[in-house]
Amino acid sequence: MSLRSVGAARLQTRLAGFYFFYYATVGAFIPYWSPYLEARGFSAAQMGFAYAMMGVMRSIVPLGWGYYSDRSGKRIGLIRWASMAALVLFLSIPFVDGVMTIGVLMISYTLFWHALLPQFEAVALNHLHAGGGDYARVRLWGSVGFVIAVLGLGAALDLTGILWLPWLVGAFWLGIAGSAWAVPEAPSLHAADAPRSALSTVLRQPGVIVLLLACFASQLSFAPYYNFFTLFLERHGYARSAAGLLWSLGVVAEIGVFLVVGRAIGRFGGRRVMLLALAATALRWWLTAWAIESWVALAIAQLSHALTFGAYHAVAVYYVQRLFPADLQGRGQAIYNAVAYGVGGSIGSLSAGLVWEHVSPEAVFYGAGLAAFAGWWLAWRHLPALERATVPRR
Repeated sequence: MSLRSVGAARLQTRLAGFYFFYYATVGAFIPYWSPYLEARGFSAAQMGFAYAMMGVMRSIVPLGWGYYSDRSGKRIGLIRWASMAALVLFLSIPFVDGVMTIGVLMISYTLFWHALLPQFEAVALNHLHAGGGDYARVRLWGSVGFVIAVLGLGAALDLTGILWLPWLVGAFWLGIAGSAWAVPEAPSLHAADAPRSALSTVLRQPGVIVLLLACFASQLSFAPYYNFFTLFLERHGYARSAAGLLWSLGVVAEIGVFLVVGRAIGRFGGRRVMLLALAATALRWWLTAWAIESWVALAIAQLSHALTFGAYHAVAVYYVQRLFPADLQGRGQAIYNAVAYGVGGSIGSLSAGLVWEHVSPEAVFYGAGLAAFAGWWLAWRHLPALERATVPRR
């Protein structure tokens, strides 16, 4: 193996390390944060409102960070200091009381948390483009981290109690901060003397508009799952460790699809993969609502995570990379995250909390299925079919 190959492998390991700890944090947070908030006195509607406000931050914050990093070129420096700030704010939560104070801290740490992933995606894609490597095979380590966190914490929290959660999540935050300092700044793919691209021109392209709307619908439908799936299971008598197993089952399936999705997009095209992912998403939420008492049905629904998130995410990144020019990659990733996870997630969270309290938990998931179906219909009618190619290594 040449020195260059050794260096590329070492860099890919460092990139994978960041994804591992970032998604371990997500795996520690998403399934168990609602039970934690319930233990701290939050109602379902208050949870929905808090998550919606975090989503609003996710809709706005990445755009500002994306503009700064595209202009300055200092993406990794931003990621390093933002991870430290988020860690400090998050670990303040156990020391305060009251729904309002906890909610303010949750919103405050998202100011920095939501700076991380869009800019690290740009860093990783640029490194992989320059040195070679498969994005999906690096990103799958995030899924490994998610599984380890969910499985480990599900069993641990059954023993320690839910109030230990922030400290356990904080350990993964330390990993994020440490791994960010191990990754060097990525080379710029935009020539210094080349003219700057106009973001407004790119955003007016029909393909970009349809992509963002389809992703918005997808992640609006995921908000009830992220925020209320564990509570939904507990309401029907499942133990917290069982919830952890179901969460992990979905992400194990996701890991498998990351190994092959690059070839699938190259063979079948991004549009077909996106349509399959969105159709599977609608069916997944309907099955979850209809068959909540059946372990077999829930297992099938969770295994569909391979398509509903794994394939969806890979093809969404593929489209963003193809539709946004090199000097807009930071803002392109930020806009995708803001529209899909920010706006979609906040509207989905607020709606889910209200429907949970005033209609029924089952209605939340039936509604999520309708949202995903709307995204499928829009993509089926209007999403452009880009020429077939291997998944971009940028």
